[in-house]
Amino acid sequence: MSYRCCFEENYVKTTLNRSKPRDLAVIDTDGIDPAIISAAVERRVFIYGYINAAALENGRTYYGSLKHLRLARYEGWSGEYWIDPTAQEWKRHIVDLAKTIKETGAIGAYLDNTDLYGYIRDREIKKQYGRDLPTASSVYKALSDIVLELHKIGLIVMPNGGDIFTKKFITEHPGIIATINQEGVFYENFKKQSPSETAYRKNWCEWAKKHISGKVRIIDYCKKPAEIAAVRAYCLAHGWDCYISKHTDLRGD
Repeated sequence: MSYRCCFEENYVKTTLNRSKPRDLAVIDTDGIDPAIISAAVERRVFIYGYINAAALENGRTYYGSLKHLRLARYEGWSGEYWIDPTAQEWKRHIVDLAKTIKETGAIGAYLDNTDLYGYIRDREIKKQYGRDLPTASSVYKALSDIVLELHKIGLIVMPNGGDIFTKKFITEHPGIIATINQEGVFYENFKKQSPSETAYRKNWCEWAKKHISGKVRIIDYCKKPAEIAAVRAYCLAHGWDCYISKHTDLRGD
């Protein structure tokens, strides 16, 4: 079973075509012909759809109708903004998106940016668009409601990172989150992580492994054969799935 992630529209079809039965393909379904996804599902490819839990990109068709919910710029990602997940219209948007993803035949949701809870809790975000920042407790509840609703819809929820939120949620709602993903355990943007950061992310993944019923998965960004081999060997020894990207964007290679 291979694990691939592709969030670039131009590469989704190739990624799905390369995927074999029982492979897991995490894709951004936005703008993708449903027939392409259905064909992969019929070949028994497991598909998770991308859902951005707490941020909004200006390239999305729904950006104009939701941009008034922006809290602050998302540092490091041009054109992306932290959003207020406590707003009812944001929750409705997420639920509608999840239902659309489920209708494609996807079995899971790759839930990104739940780390907003930790940033709000630790006061690492300042408002920039006139909207008062929500409280940490309200953000936690809003994100929890989203996870519970996605579970109710019938999607397997796989948070990406966001360990502060996810650990708290798993503790309070055991059995709902069955799998997690963590980026950059060993390498980030083709640079080796600091020993302290790698240790922190390893510890989070090992904690999760003990508290979930499914897989721990990681995405790492490296190119050198020796680096790739070392990451894969570590994941194999620890029972993790890994996807290694040779591009800063995720192309499913």
